[in-house]
Amino acid sequence: MIKCSFCELPLACKACGKPFHPRSGEAHIAVYQPDMQVSCPECGKVLTCRECGFVYGEEEDNETAS
Repeated sequence: MIKCSFCELPLACKACGKPFHPRSGEAHIAVYQPDMQVSCPECGKVLTCRECGFVYGEEEDNETAS
């Protein structure tokens, strides 16, 4: 089980609700690198912790609010 690097609860995707199980070593390491974007292997969206909302990278369609 992988824990969220922010809240330390089990990491699950907010978009699809599935637990995060990386399919490659690079994805597993990227979760612990704050400047790397991680996609959910199940739904393909930017990984966001279901529990705390921490976003693992930049959301693609996110515009800067003024």
